[in-house]
Amino acid sequence: MEPDTGGRSGDRRWWIGLGIIVLAGLALRVAYVWFFRRGIDLQGDPVYYHDAANLLADGKGFINPFAYEEGRIVQGADHPPLYIVYLALFSVLGWRSVTAHLLASCLLGAAAVGVGGLAGREVAGRRAGWLTAGLMAVYPNVWRFDGMVLSETMVIFTVMLTVFLAYRCWRAPSGRALAWVGLSAAASTLARSELGLLLPLLVLPLAVGTARRLGRPVWRLVAAGIGAAGVLLVPWVVFNLVRFDRPVLLSSQMEVTLAVSNCESVYYGDLIGYWDLRCGREILDRHQIRAEFSEADAQRALLEDTLRYMGDHRSRIPTVIAARVGRITGVFRPRQQIDIDVGAELFPRRVMEAATISYWLLVPFAVAGAVILRRRRVPLYPVLAPGITVLITVVLFYSSMRFRATAEGPLCLLAAVGATALVSRWWPEERAPARDEPAAGPGASRGNDQSEREARSGASAAITS
Repeated sequence: MEPDTGGRSGDRRWWIGLGIIVLAGLALRVAYVWFFRRGIDLQGDPVYYHDAANLLADGKGFINPFAYEEGRIVQGADHPPLYIVYLALFSVLGWRSVTAHLLASCLLGAAAVGVGGLAGREVAGRRAGWLTAGLMAVYPNVWRFDGMVLSETMVIFTVMLTVFLAYRCWRAPSGRALAWVGLSAAASTLARSELGLLLPLLVLPLAVGTARRLGRPVWRLVAAGIGAAGVLLVPWVVFNLVRFDRPVLLSSQMEVTLAVSNCESVYYGDLIGYWDLRCGREILDRHQIRAEFSEADAQRALLEDTLRYMGDHRSRIPTVIAARVGRITGVFRPRQQIDIDVGAELFPRRVMEAATISYWLLVPFAVAGAVILRRRRVPLYPVLAPGITVLITVVLFYSSMRFRATAEGPLCLLAAVGATALVSRWWPEERAPARDEPAAGPGASRGNDQSEREARSGASAAITS
C-alpha cells in the first residue's frame, strides 16, 4: 500500500480519531499521576528540574537549585533549559507544586501523542498515523516519564516533531521546510544536549537531499537548516560562555558524566555498563574538593582522574561498551536493569516490567516497518537518526533507559508501519482523494505529469541512498 498523501486537511474523520486518541492518552497520564504519583518525594534530576523551574519563575535565573538550598548562588547548566522553561511557565501561573509539574508534563506527553500521529500519517498513511498515536498513548516507555518530572517528556515531543517535519520536508522540499526541521532539532538539543547529533545525522543529509531535488547549491540548504538551528542554540551557548569560569556550551555535566561511568564498579563490577555516583565523589574526596557544582577545580579533577583511569584500563573498554549496548537494547541483564530503574531511577516496578515486555513486543514490528519503508523507497534516516544518537551516547558514556526515550517515539512509528502493513493484507485501507503535490521549486510546475513523477521517483531513490 502506498502512503496516503491526499485529502489530509479535509479529512475530518481522521482528525476526530486522532483527537480521541490524544484525549485517551492524556486521560491515562493524568490518571497515572493522580492516583499513583501525586505528592511523591522527588530525588536527583527531578528535584533539579522542579526547583530550577520555580527559581526561574521567581526571577532567580538559571541557577543550581542544590547550591541554592545551601544558601549559595551558583550558576547552573547541569541540564539544557527547554524543559525547565516549560515548567517555569506553569510556575508563573501558580502551578508550582510537584503534582502541578507532573500534570504539566502530562499535557506535553499528550502533545507528543498527537505529533506522533502526524508523523505516522506523513510516513505511511492515515491508519499508520492513528496506530502510531495509539502506541505512543499506551506504551509505558513513553508515558512513564510524564510521572517523574524528567526532561525525557520534552525529548519525546521534540524528537517526534523533528521526525514529522523531516518527512514533510522530504515530501514537499523547500528551504523553509528545512529551516523548520533545523529549529526542531535545535529544540531537541535544548532538551537533551546529546541530541545535537541530530544536526549531522538528520538535518545535514536532509539538506543535501533537498538541494539535489531542488537543483540548488548544497551549501545554501545546509546553511538554511543549520542556520535555523543556530537561532535557538547560539543564545544559550553565548549565555553559558559568559557566566561560567570555564568553557560551557550546552550543559556542564560532561566531566561528572565521564567520572561516574568510567571507574572500577562499572568496568569490573556488577554495574558494568551502567554508572556509579560514588566514583565522582571519591575523586572529589581524594582531591579534598567539597563542592560539586560549577567550580573549575572540581571539574578539572574529575576529568583528569577519569581520563587517567580510562588510559590505565583501556583494554577493558570494548567489554564495557558491549555491556552498555547490551543494556540499552535490552539483551544484557534485563532483570537487573529493571531493578536499577526501580531502585536508582525510582520508577514503579510494575511500570518497568510492563515497559520491558511491551518493548520486546514492539521490536519485531519495528524491524518489519523499517524493511517496508526501505522497499517503498522512503528514506529511513529521519526515523533512525534518534536511535543512532542513543547508541553513540551510550558508547561514549553509559547505558541508561532514560537515554532510550529519544528512540521510543520512532520505535512506535516503525512498529505502526509494520503492523499496518500486516493488517492491510486482510483489511485494505481506503485511499483519500488525491490532492495536488506541492511544487518542489520554481520550475516544478513545468512539464507533464509523467516527467514530474519520474523526477520525484529519482530524487526519492537518491535521498534514500
